[in-house]
Amino acid sequence: YYMYHEGLYVPEAFDVVDFSGGLYAVACDVDGESNEDAMGAISQFIKEKNCFVVDNTRKQLGNVISSPRVQKAMGYSQMDYYVPIKTVGAIS
Repeated sequence: YYMYHEGLYVPEAFDVVDFSGGLYAVACDVDGESNEDAMGAISQFIKEKNCFVVDNTRKQLGNVISSPRVQKAMGYSQMDYYVPIKTVGAIS
């Protein structure tokens, strides 16, 4: 994703979306493989903190964070998984 500004060239294959922001729980894993461990870690974080819940009004996001050079050196890509969360009750 890129921040949109007036005059930015946007290829026809891409959409401009309004990003509402907010809190996200994030975990990193190997791109192209099962994300079960990463999503499990996020779920565990939410349970342990006991002050967050998944915010189902917003979409989950993902982003490959490895540059092509890093991908070549490591032999795989890293992917960040973003799960929208919101607070519940008081945060101490």
